[in-house]
Amino acid sequence: MPPRRTHRLIDLCEIASGPSGQQLEGLAANWEGVPVITPPDLTTEHKIDTRSIKRVSLGTAAGLDRFRLRKGDLVYVRQGTLGRRALVGPAEATWLFGAACLRIRPTTEAILPEYLLHYLGHPLVHDWITSQANRSQAVETLPSQTLATAPIFVPPLERQRTVAGALNEIDTQIEAHRQMITKREAFRLGLLTDLLSDAFAEPGMP
Repeated sequence: MPPRRTHRLIDLCEIASGPSGQQLEGLAANWEGVPVITPPDLTTEHKIDTRSIKRVSLGTAAGLDRFRLRKGDLVYVRQGTLGRRALVGPAEATWLFGAACLRIRPTTEAILPEYLLHYLGHPLVHDWITSQANRSQAVETLPSQTLATAPIFVPPLERQRTVAGALNEIDTQIEAHRQMITKREAFRLGLLTDLLSDAFAEPGMP
């Protein structure tokens, strides 16, 4: 009998909710302390944007060791824009995550974090997860116990590596095209602005 390929997320990963706002006392945008990843810091490209990241003091962070991140963890938004996520790399290891996020930490070598990152974003999987969210509150919320039951298809590791690698390459190309489009749009606007500046400089123009 072939091994079972579909599992619950909880069978493969530890899922933890972030510390409460009260525990993150003094959370603020400053240049000192330990960074805390919150939903606004996660981009649609599954990256962690640190430009506006907030921090807590070393003293506050010392009591929150169980909320520390490690390389290979996933940070997943559980309130508001559900499903936005990012993979924790070496630069973010030892950081913290906020109350509106979940930490997904693989507990078995059978699942690659990179594969899981993309898998959770598949429209069918994303729709299933968000359909289970609690909409009775003012802000749409996904309980950790609900995400724990999400079905995860686990192909062989080599297949996971192939799929994750291909998707990473596609994402890189998409991001490069987006940056090119942004630059071209700025150039286009600049040309039009120069033209209008010349036009308004002519006598008789308002």
